[in-house]
Amino acid sequence: MSDFAMDASLAEPARRSWFSTRFPWWGWAVALVLIFATSILGVEFAPTHSSVAVWWPAAGLSVLLVLVVRTRREQVWALGAILLTTALANVVAGRPPLVAAAFGVANALEALVVLAVLLSLGRGDPTLRTLAAAARFVLAVVCGAIVIGALAGSTVAVLDGVSFFPTAALVAASHAAAVLMIAPFGLLPPPLPVRATVTEMVVQAAILAGVIGLVFHPSVHLSLSFIPYPVLAWASFRFPIRVVVTETLLASVAMLGLTIAGGGPYNLPSLDFAQRAGLAEVFLVTFAGFAVVLATAQYELRASNRRLVATSRLLSGSLVEAAVGLLIAERSETGSLCIVWSNRTAAELLPSDGGTLWDGPIADAARAALAGAGSVTLPSGERTLTVAANPIPDEADRFAVQLVDVTETLRLQAATLAAQQAQEAAHSTRIDLERQRGDFVATTSHELRTPITSIIGFCELLADGDSLGSEERSWIEVIGRNAARLGSLVEDLLTLSAADGKSEGGARQDVDLDAQIDQTIGELSVVAAKKRIALRVDGRAGVAVADAADVGRILTNLLSNAVKFTPEGGTVTVSASASGTTATIVVSDTGPGMSEDELAHAFDRFYRAPGMERAAVPGTGLGLAIVAALVERNQGSVRLASGPGGGTRATVELMRTT
Repeated sequence: MSDFAMDASLAEPARRSWFSTRFPWWGWAVALVLIFATSILGVEFAPTHSSVAVWWPAAGLSVLLVLVVRTRREQVWALGAILLTTALANVVAGRPPLVAAAFGVANALEALVVLAVLLSLGRGDPTLRTLAAAARFVLAVVCGAIVIGALAGSTVAVLDGVSFFPTAALVAASHAAAVLMIAPFGLLPPPLPVRATVTEMVVQAAILAGVIGLVFHPSVHLSLSFIPYPVLAWASFRFPIRVVVTETLLASVAMLGLTIAGGGPYNLPSLDFAQRAGLAEVFLVTFAGFAVVLATAQYELRASNRRLVATSRLLSGSLVEAAVGLLIAERSETGSLCIVWSNRTAAELLPSDGGTLWDGPIADAARAALAGAGSVTLPSGERTLTVAANPIPDEADRFAVQLVDVTETLRLQAATLAAQQAQEAAHSTRIDLERQRGDFVATTSHELRTPITSIIGFCELLADGDSLGSEERSWIEVIGRNAARLGSLVEDLLTLSAADGKSEGGARQDVDLDAQIDQTIGELSVVAAKKRIALRVDGRAGVAVADAADVGRILTNLLSNAVKFTPEGGTVTVSASASGTTATIVVSDTGPGMSEDELAHAFDRFYRAPGMERAAVPGTGLGLAIVAALVERNQGSVRLASGPGGGTRATVELMRTT
């Protein structure tokens, strides 16, 4: 691969905006100096007694300048600079000022015509990317040559009295040759990869130089001007367009120089110098035009191939290659199928029998899918394939087939289904175990309630009698106290069991929350007084829709917890409020508060904070769980919060009577 090759992974080089950046100041200076110098040289090397030059490279440089500048404003400045520079050069070279001015105007008009034709036909992008662009460029050069020929012929006919047509023809040919040789450098597209090596380019250039030396040698006058064309075609087909344009310019200058020196097939004795030069110019026009058109056509072909390769890779490679098998099947007159193309994945998915015909279950599935059955899924060895097919437009005997290996997908679906079934079975088992546990707790609690009531009753009878001594009486008190605790635990368990069974408890009715708060405060006032804890009530909550017994139990559990965990001398506050359809009760204390982890588990059954366990604070860990269950079955909500300075806030919200 040559140094001119680019990354072949790109389908096509990025297009640049034609009017994008400003032309540098030094570029202006170089361009105008070259135009001025080549204009003087063109006049100096004009034939004797001729008013026009044999070759006018300033024309090619002028068109190149208006092509390489990128803005409309710069192009206007370029045309003005061309006019002044070429006119001044003609004056310096010795031409009359009037003739020089006319030639300056003619040179600027030629550049303007070439630019106008290119932009009007090329829709703003005249770069040599396509054969059509090359044809537009050649047409623009011809139009510019006709204009400059007509203007130059008219100028010399009017001012010098020279015949119009010979002058116009010579000027048109010389300018067209110069523009075709030089101007393409301003229209070069982004480079594309080529397979030619530098060695091949050097060999081709040497052969072309040898051919030119042979054909245009002063001692050779045979008509062999066609020989350079095949060598130039070699370059056009194999080399980057930049190399072809450069080689064409150098070869054309060499051939023109050898012709002027007296060599080549156009130096016939019957022709004068101007005629020989004119024929050479016409030859150079065809030579340069041939190179531009052929090299541009090859560039377009390379770009099309790159796009085709990129599309093919997109269809049969990368992600699609790894997931989808693609093939094209062809039907014979007998109805049998054969595969005319397939990607690698399709070849791996299809069983290989070494034959040219395609038959079997997958082929039958493809026929069914093509007939309108949609995609067909079928087993194929250890795999499971989904087969889809669709007709190819304008190809009645061919259709496209897509093969997708869904083995892993089906396996994952089966595994997911099995996991879901196992999860559902486990959930059913858990629900059944929960029900059995609830039934056991409820049954056991009911069975324990009667003997516990009997124990408490007989303890009270024994305590009321006079036959017991002080020691026996203390025993009776211990039995009664623990029996009462056991009875409270049984009631808690029954409450939770009822909540688990979604029991609605008592009848929901209007409950005076403020009366319930006052009653609960009164019941706990004796316990609070023993710890010198102040019980306060703020606000009024009004009436809520709930079960009165449930509300009493909720308030009792919350206030009991607050008094239990508040140190001596603390305060427990009940704040009540009502807003819209919600009645809110907030129980706050000045206790030690709860950590984030304790708050997260506060409503769990039998949960007790580690600190309370260590301090041996009595309790079963069911109080808040009962609160949560009772609030939920009364269609309310409860939440706990604890600030960084200590203290806990329990907020209960119930539906308010409207």
